[in-house]
Amino acid sequence: MTLGLLLAIFIASKRAEYRDLAKMSFIPGIFNINEPIMFGLPIVLNPIMMVPFIMVPIVNCAIGYFFVSMEIIPPVAYAVPWTTPGPLIAFLGTGGNWLALLVGFLCLGVATMIYLPFVIAANKVNNMTTNG
Repeated sequence: MTLGLLLAIFIASKRAEYRDLAKMSFIPGIFNINEPIMFGLPIVLNPIMMVPFIMVPIVNCAIGYFFVSMEIIPPVAYAVPWTTPGPLIAFLGTGGNWLALLVGFLCLGVATMIYLPFVIAANKVNNMTTNG
């Protein structure tokens, strides 16, 4: 969920190029078109961003599994197009369960919180390389 990364950049990044890229990537990112941020930031072959990029889906799947296994939300029963905005995927896939929508927003918030320290670290790395 790179939408969490975009929100983390808006919250914590001081790098102008990151903020500009996040502005350009936000609308496509809502619809899960992640190539601008994947290759523009880059996440691909970037050791700082690779860790949360791998961690976020694992944590979000664990959150979703917890809520489904505790029968708080029903399992997904309907195929949803991949371009459906993040939190709406759970809502539509469960047939309109409102708790699934809230869990989708919870996962977005968790993704943002996971990305925040790495965005801050990327700021510090940029400061060290610019200042020598």
